[in-house]
Amino acid sequence: MIRCGLAILAAGLFLTCPSEAPRAQGVEEIEQAWRGWMEKTRRTRGGLAVVHAGQPVREAGAGGLSPVTAVPYASLSKAITGVCVATLIESGKLAFETPVSQSLARTLSRTGRPVDPRVLQVTVSELLVHRGGFGPGGGSDMARWLRGHSGGNTAFDEQLRWLFARPLPYAPGERFEYSNANYLMLGAIIEEAAGQPYERYCREAVLTPVGARDATLDPQWRILSSYGGWRMPLAQYGRFYQAFAPGNRAIGPRSRAWMMSPEGKQVGGGAYYGLGTFVRPTPRGGGNFWHAGAWSYDLANAHDGPIHTSYATFAVRLGALDVNMVSFAEPRREHEDGELDGILGAAARRVKRWP
Repeated sequence: MIRCGLAILAAGLFLTCPSEAPRAQGVEEIEQAWRGWMEKTRRTRGGLAVVHAGQPVREAGAGGLSPVTAVPYASLSKAITGVCVATLIESGKLAFETPVSQSLARTLSRTGRPVDPRVLQVTVSELLVHRGGFGPGGGSDMARWLRGHSGGNTAFDEQLRWLFARPLPYAPGERFEYSNANYLMLGAIIEEAAGQPYERYCREAVLTPVGARDATLDPQWRILSSYGGWRMPLAQYGRFYQAFAPGNRAIGPRSRAWMMSPEGKQVGGGAYYGLGTFVRPTPRGGGNFWHAGAWSYDLANAHDGPIHTSYATFAVRLGALDVNMVSFAEPRREHEDGELDGILGAAARRVKRWP
């Protein structure tokens, strides 16, 4: 056996035996890195999909989960809502500057006006970038609703009433404050502008055209709808995420220009929040995009029966590589979920041979 190999990392020098040709690293490197993360963080079940140049090139499952099984996405649903809003802007049915007083005029006649009149002036743009002035909250309202009603209904009007009953903690446009409330309102705005249910419009206008043909709202969690309710196989979400690739027709020119401008969208570290996803411009490939999601909920006396759910999701697009990676893992582990971004990114950059 020939033993050879000296790596001087600090100097960036790698000495290897001349007789040993370097192994061409393939997309399996990403799966191996993901499985290592799954084991290290003690996940019991999960799946991974890798999409390169718009086509699935690797799918994996763990803990008995088939990679073609539809899984829920929690906050990764916001990107779907963001792209659906973009289609309405391109068609002239909405504008980024449209205030709630106009975009929800018919809805307000049913729900009543908000106690804080500033809500009426919040624009579509401010909702998209989490600058609507809303805080987190809403957990007690959700629990009370689920005890007496099914989570299988979108209940947009009822959820808006919860929202409208409280004053805004911040002035609209003042600061970035991540809140599901922004995307709840966008779901209701989509229904009003499109003149049809949120799910049907998003499926027909965005998801089916990009290849996510099995995407639906989770029957048990339709109430999360526009801010956390979608489910589909992992590779199909990876196909959807290709919408953020330069020139992809799912996002029209007006919306893409808005999305790629950092004005009024900064969240720190050179990143900003665009159409339901974080964005960081890059010299090549049109930028990097990413978002994490998680949903943990326990309610013993829910209307539909006991609820016990816990999972985490993550999606990232590396523009220079034209690769999208999507992960689902059970259970959620809040302090370890954030490690996956760097792990998948490093593995993807090591790939020298794509299928």
